[in-house]
Amino acid sequence: MRTLSDILLVDDQREAVAAACASVVERHLNGLRSLRGIALKAALAMFKTAIPDAIPRVVRKLLPDFAVALEPLHQQFRQSSETDFSVFLGQHSDEATEALTGVIDRRAAASPNEPVKKAYNKLRNGVRDELKAILPELGKTINGYLNR
Repeated sequence: MRTLSDILLVDDQREAVAAACASVVERHLNGLRSLRGIALKAALAMFKTAIPDAIPRVVRKLLPDFAVALEPLHQQFRQSSETDFSVFLGQHSDEATEALTGVIDRRAAASPNEPVKKAYNKLRNGVRDELKAILPELGKTINGYLNR
């Protein structure tokens, strides 16, 4: 049985998957209107000043870890009667969100960049909530690659 890493990280698909996921993140962030959303967009704008392609770069770096983190859910999905991974992720959104947030938490904690750590720690709960909000769209994106 192929793993998410086997499917998503194949040389000819990896960049397309990363670009599609980065697009989902960018669209979501651009649409935020709440106070927390404004804070997230402000932090992202500062980050993008230093690294203009910040979101695609971060998604490319995190994609292998995200695939590993979601693998237990992917295996459960494959053993279930569900045919759409995005629906399955929606049914297990807390578990999926925690898995993805855990990846970011570990990466942030390991960063030698103290300002990045500090900013992430301030925004961590917002990041978790926003990951949960985009999970359905990320699931649809991933599901599109599962059926190829």
